[in-house]
Amino acid sequence: MSASALKPARRWPRYLAGGFALLFLLLIGGVFALRAALESGRFTPRIKAEIENATGYRASIGGLGLALGLIPKLELRDVTLSTPGSAAPGLAAPRLAASISLRSLISGGIEIPVVEADGLKLNLDPALWALPAPERPARDATAPPSAPRSAATMPHIGLVRLHDAHVILPGSKGRDIEIPSLSIRNVSATSTSDLAAEWRFRGITFTLTGKAGPLLGAAPGTLPPLGALSFKAGAGDLGWLLPGLRLDGLELIAPPDGEAKLSGALTRAGNTAQLDANLGEIGKLLYGFTGPLPMEARLASADASITLKGAVARPLELADGQFDLTVDVPDAAGLSGFPALPPGLRGSARVEWRDPRDISLPRFQLTSPALVANAALTLGLAGRPNLTGQIEVTRLDLDALSRAPTAGPAPAAPSAPPASAGDGRVIPDIAVPVASLMALDAELRLAISGVTSRNLRQAAIQTNLRLNNGALALAPFNLTIPAGRLAGQINVNAAANPAQFGLRLRSQGTGLDLAALSGALDGLGLRGRGEIAADLRGAGANTRAIAASLNGTLGIALVNGRLEQGAAMDALGAMLALLSPASQRLGAVELRCLALAFAAEQGVAQSSALFMDSAIGQINGQAGINLRDESLNGRLNTNLRVLGVALRAPINLGGTLASPRLGVPAGAAIGQNAAGLLADALTGRVVTDPLGNLLGGSGRNAEADCAEPLRIARLGAEGAAPAQRAAPEAAQEAPRPSVPSLPSPVQDVLRGLGGILGGGRR
Repeated sequence: MSASALKPARRWPRYLAGGFALLFLLLIGGVFALRAALESGRFTPRIKAEIENATGYRASIGGLGLALGLIPKLELRDVTLSTPGSAAPGLAAPRLAASISLRSLISGGIEIPVVEADGLKLNLDPALWALPAPERPARDATAPPSAPRSAATMPHIGLVRLHDAHVILPGSKGRDIEIPSLSIRNVSATSTSDLAAEWRFRGITFTLTGKAGPLLGAAPGTLPPLGALSFKAGAGDLGWLLPGLRLDGLELIAPPDGEAKLSGALTRAGNTAQLDANLGEIGKLLYGFTGPLPMEARLASADASITLKGAVARPLELADGQFDLTVDVPDAAGLSGFPALPPGLRGSARVEWRDPRDISLPRFQLTSPALVANAALTLGLAGRPNLTGQIEVTRLDLDALSRAPTAGPAPAAPSAPPASAGDGRVIPDIAVPVASLMALDAELRLAISGVTSRNLRQAAIQTNLRLNNGALALAPFNLTIPAGRLAGQINVNAAANPAQFGLRLRSQGTGLDLAALSGALDGLGLRGRGEIAADLRGAGANTRAIAASLNGTLGIALVNGRLEQGAAMDALGAMLALLSPASQRLGAVELRCLALAFAAEQGVAQSSALFMDSAIGQINGQAGINLRDESLNGRLNTNLRVLGVALRAPINLGGTLASPRLGVPAGAAIGQNAAGLLADALTGRVVTDPLGNLLGGSGRNAEADCAEPLRIARLGAEGAAPAQRAAPEAAQEAPRPSVPSLPSPVQDVLRGLGGILGGGRR
C-alpha cells in the first residue's frame, strides 16, 4: 500500500486532540466569561430576586465572585436579609461560599464539598422578622404536595462550617451568643452526619458533639433521628444571676435508646450545690415517641435539697407539663452562700403549663418558724418574661432571716477594715442592688403581715407591685406598725444609670404614736402623736450616693406632745448650759407644738420650718445639712424662761451629724441674760413670779403662732391645732401691790436699756 493511502487514517488522532483542545479552550473561556459576568454584577439582580421571591425578605448582595480551580468556589459578599422598611437587617454575612464538584455535575449528581460562612450575624429579635401579609411569599394552598425526591437526586454536602458567628438574642443587652466554630459533616439523605459545635454565652464555653441524620429528605415538620449526644458547659461566672455564683461545670449525655442524664455543680461562698437530673428517654422522641415523658431533678447542698418531679404529656411541643416542687432545709448551714433560706423550711408547689409560654404556680407554700407564705403566680415567657399573681406572707421574722447560718470552717482571708468603720459617718454605706429588676416584668398584689424584729413588734404591708422594663412602682403602699399607719408610693428605676429612687410617704389619721416607735426616733425622747410627710428623690448605687443626690422635702409635726429624757432633751440641756451655766437639769417639758421641715436639693437640705413652742418658751431658726459630707450649719434663736430667768440668745450650730457642735456668740448670752434679769427685777417680775416654779411659761413671743410652721412641716396639709396657750401673763400684768410702781419715765428707760442689751420684752 502506498504512503499516500495511510495519511488520512493517521490524521484522526490529531483531529481528536484538536477537538479536545478546542473543548477545553471553550470550557476555560466559558469559566472565565462566567467569572467576569459574576464579578461585574450581571447575575446579582437575578439571584437577589430569587432569594426575595423564596423568602419574602429584602435581600442585599454586595458582590459575587468565582474562585477557579478543579473545584470552583462561588462566593457571595456582604449578604443581608431584612424586612421591608427595617433599618437593621435580621441576618448579615460578610462572606458566604460554596464549592461545587464539576465531575458530579457531569455525572448527574450534586456534590458540594464545602459550604462556609464567615462573620455571620443573626438577630433573633421578632420585630426584625415580622413580615406584613402582602410581603409574605405566596403559597398555592390547592396545589398537591410534590412527590418526595429520591435520595440519588438529593445533594451531598461534605462540610457545613461557620466561623466567628454571632446570634443576638431578643431582650436586653449583653445576651449575644458567640460561635467560634460550628461544623456538620456528611450532610445528605442517606448518611449520618457528625455534629460539632462550640459557642460562648456570658463568658461560659459550651460544646456539643454527636450524630444525627440523615439531615436531608426528612418529611416536613419532623426532626431527623439523633445518635448519642454529649453537651458540656465549662466553668464560668454566673454573677449575672446571683452575685458570687459560679458554675463548676454541666454535662448532658443523651443516648438514642436510654435515659438522658444531666449533672453539674454550682459554688458560692465556698459552698457547693450538686445538680442531678433524669430527663427520661428523650432520644426516643426522634423516632416517633410522643410521650408522656417523666422527669426528675434534685439540687442538694449538705442536707438541704430542692426536688422537682413530674412529666410532660406532649414533649415534642413541650406542652401539658405538670410537676411537683418540694423544698427541705432542715439546717441552713448547708446553704450558706446561697439565697438565704431559713432553717426548718418546708415548701411545696405545683407547676403547670399547657403552653410553654405560660407557666402557672396555682399552689405555692412555704412554712418555717421564721417565714410562712403562700402564692398563686403565672409566668409568661412570650417575649419579655412577665410575672403576675398574688403573694401573701403571714409570718416574717426579720431577725431570724438575717441571722447568718453557721457554716463550717473556712480558709482565713486577709482582714480588711470595713469601708465605713471609723469614718465618722451616720449614714451607712449599703449597696442597693437593683440589676435583678431588669430580668422580667411583674404585676403582683402583695399582702405581708406578722413582720417582726427586735425593733419592731408587729408590722404589715399591703401594696400593688408593678415592674416594667426595670421601672418598679409600689403603689399604693400602705404600712401599718404599732405606732400607726403610713401610706404613699415607692419608685425605683433600675434602667437609669445610676438607678433612681423615689419615696412619697405620709402618716395617716392623727399621726404616729412616738412612744411606740423603736430605734433612733425612740431615742429622741419625744412623746405624743407625730405627723410625718416625705416626698424625696435620689439616685445612686448605695445609700450614701442616694443621700448625696437627694431632692425633695421632709417634715415632722408634733402637737400637744412632751419632751422626756433622750437625745432631744440632751440637746436642749446643752443649749441651756450655754445660756446659763448654773441651770439645773430639766424634767419633762410639755410641747405645745414642734415643727421641723427640710427641703433638699442635690444632697443639701435647708430647713423651711424649725420651730418649737413649749412650757419653757420658744426656739426657732435655720439649719442646713450637707448630706454629702454630713456637715451641719445653722443658727437657733432661743426665747426661754427657766426658774423665772429669761434666756434669750442666738446659738450657732455646726459640726456633723455624728458630732454636732453648739456655740453662743461671745458676750451674747451674758449680756442678754443680765439685761433680762435687771429689767425683770426693776419691773417686779422676779418678785411676783413663783420662785418655786422650775419651768414657767415665758410668755415672750406669745403672738408667735404654731399654725404656719405646722402647715409647712405637713407639706401643706391641714392637721390638728395645738391647745390654746394659757395666759398667766395677762393676770400678772395687773398692778402688783407688793412692789412700788416706778415712774413711767424710769420704766421706759429700763425697758430701753434692756432692749439695747438684748433683754427687752417684745
